[in-house]
Amino acid sequence: MRYRVSMTEPHSHLFEVEAVLEQPGPAPVLALPVWTPGSYLVREFSRHIECIEADDGAGTRLPVVRIDKHRFRVDAGGAARVRLRYRVYANDPTVRTSHLDGAHGYWNGANLFLYAEGRVDEPVELTVVPPAGWRASTALDGGPLQFTARDYHELCDSPVEVGTHALATFEALGKRHEVAIAGRGHLDVARFAADLKRVVEHLGGLMGGLPYERYLFIVHLSDRRRGGLEHERSTTLDVGRTAFFPREAYEETLALAAHEFLHLWNVKRLRPAALLPYDYAREQYTRLLWWFEGVTSYYDRLTLVRSGLSDARAFLKHLGEQWTALARQPGAAKMSLEEASLTAWVKYYRPDENSANSAVSYYLKGELVALGLDLALRRAGGSLDGLLRGLHARYAATGLPEDGVERAVAEVMGEAAARDFFDRFVRGTAPVEVGLDLVGLSMERRAAQSLDDKGGAPARRNGDDGRAGWLGAELPPGPRLLVRTVREGGPAWKAGLYADDEILAESGFRVDRSALWDRMRQVGPGGRLRLTVFRRDELREVEVALGQPPVEVAWLETLPDPTPAQEAAFLAWTGAALP
Repeated sequence: MRYRVSMTEPHSHLFEVEAVLEQPGPAPVLALPVWTPGSYLVREFSRHIECIEADDGAGTRLPVVRIDKHRFRVDAGGAARVRLRYRVYANDPTVRTSHLDGAHGYWNGANLFLYAEGRVDEPVELTVVPPAGWRASTALDGGPLQFTARDYHELCDSPVEVGTHALATFEALGKRHEVAIAGRGHLDVARFAADLKRVVEHLGGLMGGLPYERYLFIVHLSDRRRGGLEHERSTTLDVGRTAFFPREAYEETLALAAHEFLHLWNVKRLRPAALLPYDYAREQYTRLLWWFEGVTSYYDRLTLVRSGLSDARAFLKHLGEQWTALARQPGAAKMSLEEASLTAWVKYYRPDENSANSAVSYYLKGELVALGLDLALRRAGGSLDGLLRGLHARYAATGLPEDGVERAVAEVMGEAAARDFFDRFVRGTAPVEVGLDLVGLSMERRAAQSLDDKGGAPARRNGDDGRAGWLGAELPPGPRLLVRTVREGGPAWKAGLYADDEILAESGFRVDRSALWDRMRQVGPGGRLRLTVFRRDELREVEVALGQPPVEVAWLETLPDPTPAQEAAFLAWTGAALP
């Protein structure tokens, strides 16, 4: 297959695609994927295709018949080739989709390129025809505007950034790395490239070397977005244009880069056997997404400490925040990690106002289970580092079986201990237990001290820990008091406060975020709030009897008198001294 992508009118958001198939046979079927690897949701990319037509390469038209939502059959007769022309509307600026405007173009291959059924393993050529002054950056071989891929899978797995983006380079472990930066923001490019180099060198060292000759980071600077998608020799990062200050925000950006880079091994080379090969036409199910995403999430912050880009205190604060977030997901008591992985296609990527009550994030709980597993393995003389390397060495070529992680854990901890761990925390819904004493730590809990208390730190002095009544509703930061989630069984749930209600006043007086918290402190547990809300543009009143605040805000504390063995274990774990 040979593809040609033009963008003669970028403001229209329309990519113009030409695809030439040699030796097509009498009636080839061309299909567009319904999902893109790494993002487990059927997104129906074919809804954006328009004006599809075909000829024999010499101008003779060939009939095209749509078979179903994403497939087309061409009546090629005896033609030696089929040339398809079509346009794709691209105005969805995420790491999973495609976007074209007057500033740049970006695409994932699954969004743009029809494939010939039964021929996805054949070599592919790609020509990019950008507007004057634009250039193309991709991990594909070739350039500057003509590229090759070994097959359709590599084409899909190699996003392309086209535009006037900045380009930085660095060398790490003897390999070339490029950073393509699109959009405007407050990014110190030289500093960012130097810090990415430290991430690459640490993770490359952890995994025994870099499995490529060249790697590309595509960075989109935009309005407060955060997300990434991993690829075999590249990644795309959506980063807020101001997400480089203060230091805490910058470390979140570096952690995102570390997360996607570790996927180079843990999902791109070590993959679930159930996803071999990719089937672009339908869902592929695995119970292992908790391993591929949760374990990778665990390593992203740990990588920053080990590479000297963050300190141990920040890492422990992050873990406390994660424990707090998990405690605020009642769905964790209903859904196991295996079920969360299996149902990602209809749950994780389609959250709603009741998701916290009905489901659990395999990223969030998976990270904390990975922590528990790491410490359990260390007690038994192993580590998660060794487990990850061992699984990669054993299964990268054949795919990770559904029971592969548990069997490998059993080799270190014993079958009974491994089965008990997985029964409780992976297949079951038991609260996650972590043997923090091994590394000189304990977990502490308290009640929230504000509407925005994310945990990770002990109570403030002279704070109001436990004195405010509990509403049982999540109110995201912002100028409007808009209810995102109502906790099942909580005071707001019982009173009939709904998700999407906008709180305007209490007892007849306008309230903002600060004033509402002050009233919750004033009336205390058992007191009542008379809330005036907008519900679907209708003014309502809801009276809520506040509850006793749950003791669910977590932080990690250093033991008063850690032993030398505990200090050594902490150092071996994080690469830093026990704070």
